[in-house]
Amino acid sequence: MPPAQHFPLEVHVVTHTHWDREWYRTAEQFRLALVDLVDEVLDGTAGPHFLLDGQAIVLEDYLAMRPERTADLARALREGAIEGGPWYVLGDNLIPCGESLVRNLLAGRDVLQRLRAAAPPVLYCPDAFGHPAALPQLAAGFGFAVCVVWRGFGGAAWPDTDVARWRSADGSEVLLYHLPPGGYEVGSNLPVTPEDVQVRWTALRATLEPRASLGLTLLPNGADHHAVQPQRAQAMRVLADTAAPAVLVQGTLEGFASALRSRAANCILPLVTGELRDSRDYVWSLQGTFGSRAAQKRENARVERLLLHHVEPFVAMARWRDGASRRHEVRLAWRTLLACHPHDTLCGCSSDDVARAMTERLAQATHAGHRVAERARLALLGHEGGAARARMAEWSPVVVVHNGVPYARGGVCELTIDEFIDVVPVGPDSAGHAPRRTRSRAVTLGDGTVPTQDLARQRVHVREESPRHYPRNALVSRRTALAWIPEVPSLGLATLPLAHRRARSSPVPHPVIASADALDNGLVRIAVDERGGLTIATHGHAPLCDVLVLASEGERGDLYTHSAVPGTERRATLVKHALTRRGPLRGEVSLRYRLPVSARSIALATGATVRRRAGTLDLTVRVQLDADASVVRLRVEGWNTVPDCRVRLAIATAIPRPAVWADAAFDVIARTPSTANDRPDAGTVAATGGEQTAPGSPLHRFVSCYDASRGVSVISDGLCEYEVLPDGAVALTLFRAVGELSRPDLPERPGHAGWPMETPDAQCRGPFAATIGVMAHGPRTPEVQARVVRAADELLVPLVGETLLSGLGPPHSIAGPSLEGDGLRFESCKESEDGRGIVLRCCNPGDEVVDGAWQLTGMHDAWLARLDETTLGALEIRDDRVRFSAAPHSVVTIVVRPAVSP
Repeated sequence: MPPAQHFPLEVHVVTHTHWDREWYRTAEQFRLALVDLVDEVLDGTAGPHFLLDGQAIVLEDYLAMRPERTADLARALREGAIEGGPWYVLGDNLIPCGESLVRNLLAGRDVLQRLRAAAPPVLYCPDAFGHPAALPQLAAGFGFAVCVVWRGFGGAAWPDTDVARWRSADGSEVLLYHLPPGGYEVGSNLPVTPEDVQVRWTALRATLEPRASLGLTLLPNGADHHAVQPQRAQAMRVLADTAAPAVLVQGTLEGFASALRSRAANCILPLVTGELRDSRDYVWSLQGTFGSRAAQKRENARVERLLLHHVEPFVAMARWRDGASRRHEVRLAWRTLLACHPHDTLCGCSSDDVARAMTERLAQATHAGHRVAERARLALLGHEGGAARARMAEWSPVVVVHNGVPYARGGVCELTIDEFIDVVPVGPDSAGHAPRRTRSRAVTLGDGTVPTQDLARQRVHVREESPRHYPRNALVSRRTALAWIPEVPSLGLATLPLAHRRARSSPVPHPVIASADALDNGLVRIAVDERGGLTIATHGHAPLCDVLVLASEGERGDLYTHSAVPGTERRATLVKHALTRRGPLRGEVSLRYRLPVSARSIALATGATVRRRAGTLDLTVRVQLDADASVVRLRVEGWNTVPDCRVRLAIATAIPRPAVWADAAFDVIARTPSTANDRPDAGTVAATGGEQTAPGSPLHRFVSCYDASRGVSVISDGLCEYEVLPDGAVALTLFRAVGELSRPDLPERPGHAGWPMETPDAQCRGPFAATIGVMAHGPRTPEVQARVVRAADELLVPLVGETLLSGLGPPHSIAGPSLEGDGLRFESCKESEDGRGIVLRCCNPGDEVVDGAWQLTGMHDAWLARLDETTLGALEIRDDRVRFSAAPHSVVTIVVRPAVSP
């Protein structure tokens, strides 16, 4: 093969704008300039081609204000005068789960298809703060052969080239094009006079040509929120003359990608694998954002779980039952969530106004998701509000328990049991009405044999909905309780009738037995010693002693970069502990801590100096153990009143310098913990303008520490940043309180990463919380890996149930798809984008091939598919099963269609 350097230099100039939808301004504020820009492009003043960044949401933003120009925009997209997509939003790539990345691309494709257009076949990621190891899988799953990136790659740790082949662990490859150190704005504001162009071209050539291993380079002509530069045509003419004999091509991103693929076809290129998260001596990768505005990241993870485990599967099964598509309801919830995923938004490095807008969107997605899921479950039960309203005398209340994972399971379930008291009218007829005073009777589940444990009681109003009537408002006595549920079908429902009789409860396996300082279920023992130390002893494994360490340190950083104040670390002390739940279904020991936070002075970007006062935080950790459980649950709650600090909770694993495996998009990946020796000192960083490597890493569902004989896994409900310390402890960032978007004077990163502005809301004053699971287990084997995945399901996607007062004899249970195959991890069960079937997806995060199967009654045909749901080949259905083989670290997508399709 001929060496790549034999090619002449060819410079592709792509005129573009990089449009952070929201950042230091809100989306509504930025949209005004966006409309001006797109109007200018459509009116023909931008030249023949314009790249409207890599996202489609800006097309919706434009058309929301200029609907009369829909035809003009659609025509420009079809003719290539404007390029948009393929993403719906230019999001962060490391914080969202793999399915969110898939939904992002599906939504982007949908926007463009509605305009009868298509995106350039390029996975364009010009400014994300690093990239997951699975991104080549994602590219291959949508038919993209080229990926353009900037941050996270480049410098001494990587090949010194602008083109490489990037391979995922499953073997998927994508042609990686890496932007120069100046990134997407390296060609912005090109000069127009020959003298100025000569100076600019000399500098550009010195940067671009040495790295152009294929003799081909991209020169992006644009920058953040930039309109088309003045005198663009003249600047291009003068640059073409000055750059000769280099060839200047004024083209499109699609044209550049095509030329890149053509030249790469006959060349040997460097091979890159793994995550792209370290470009310290090339460009800032800004890995400190995982701890910024931590509560929002936690809420984002919670909404992702809601949509993936409780909305999409039940909507898909409702469609399977009655043939009615409800994907438009799911699409609304997903797009509301995706609007939170632009990297400046989800990473938390934005203004307080933007953060408040994100909070509101997360709430909207939550409300929509819960309502869509409820409607789907009622459809599955055959419950129709109007018909139920007409048969009130026949109502028979039931508790509906739903299972959001694709295997049947039982166990401890948190549910609400409602006992009807009275109808409460609304309107003029309600004057003078007083609810009946009734004495609550003992309402039991099923035939009275289902064991329960009360948590709380209250009176609440419940509205039974009907599409053709006002809601029926009932006052009920509500018990929040735990129940031991024998089994709920996979991705399905079980109903338990309510009764007013008691019977002997069925036995509970491994019930919790409590004493003053300990909880024990026969599998795990939790004890608090006289010093306040917490010990977790798991049967068959060495005990974990002094498990919890709560620590604070002064924070001088900003929303991009953590910067600890030396000498300010403080540890919490235990104030008191008490046994707060005795079992038998759940035992709980409540630990109350007091955490001092050191004072320091801070110089604001305005030049003022503020003296911060020292403070103290009161935190409570509720240590919970459930019957038959091997995972210990830690519920952390507190109220922050202290600015400029970072608070972390560390879980001791007693495994010094462990092998670390972390959950990530579509895989569980090995990570080498960063140490101080890996990071340049402050003097080197200041001298080079580089960046000190951040020790924290992105946390999805869990991180596991192993040695040759044992392991410990820590599961998080959405806290996004962890660090494995040298002694093996896993430190989770509960929150990082800072008061500025960007500071110029940090030793870890000298210079501004964003526009300086104060962000008082980012001081995280107010409540904070987290739920964390701790599980001790054996060394890393396929069996242990499967147990860890299952444990994460149990903690993060528990069985839940609520009362349906207007039940009319619903079925005892309804089963959804069931996944077979040890070690396979559920990813998705959703209605297909074309509405003709459902999509079933799992991944194999292990190192060995796994034979798996999906079981579902009523399948007519089944197809192996890509992530974008393009079918690849038919699969055999036998005994209501579709069998498949999952290669190591692969993602398997199967589309199934029912026997009768609407």
